[in-house]
Amino acid sequence: MVVELLGVSDDWPLPSELPDLAPETAARVRASVARQTLLSTLGVNIERLAPGYVELRLASRADLMQQHGFVHAGALTTLADSACGYAAYTGFPEDRDVLTVDFTMSLVAPAAQPWVVAAGRVMRSGRTLTICRGEVYGIAEGGERQLVALIQATMMAVSRMSASA
Repeated sequence: MVVELLGVSDDWPLPSELPDLAPETAARVRASVARQTLLSTLGVNIERLAPGYVELRLASRADLMQQHGFVHAGALTTLADSACGYAAYTGFPEDRDVLTVDFTMSLVAPAAQPWVVAAGRVMRSGRTLTICRGEVYGIAEGGERQLVALIQATMMAVSRMSASA
């Protein structure tokens, strides 16, 4: 499922047009996601990996809902932050890990759909800091999507802290 980011200038390729991520980089990203126990507890799955772009998917479940029956903002924020972090990570050298420095999350609609997908894209990357933008969509049974959240995040490349993939 490709989520097309809103507001990206015309000279940016659509996610469906992005090249595949190099197999060794994809393996490193998948291994890092697998080590994130919060993501596995939430049931997050990788939907798409490309250079500077990641989509993560989460099935809505009763234990992830807030009191009004919508996916909790904490789960949405985790999904969006992780999508942006891993989008940044796709461009880091093998001896680097990623940490979030800062983000701003805007919740624009309740997430009441059966699935939620977060797409993170690198907007600008430097030696240490990477700026990402992301969107979270609720996905209905028929595949219709509704924007539920926006994120802008700053990620930092740090010396490797975890085991290599």
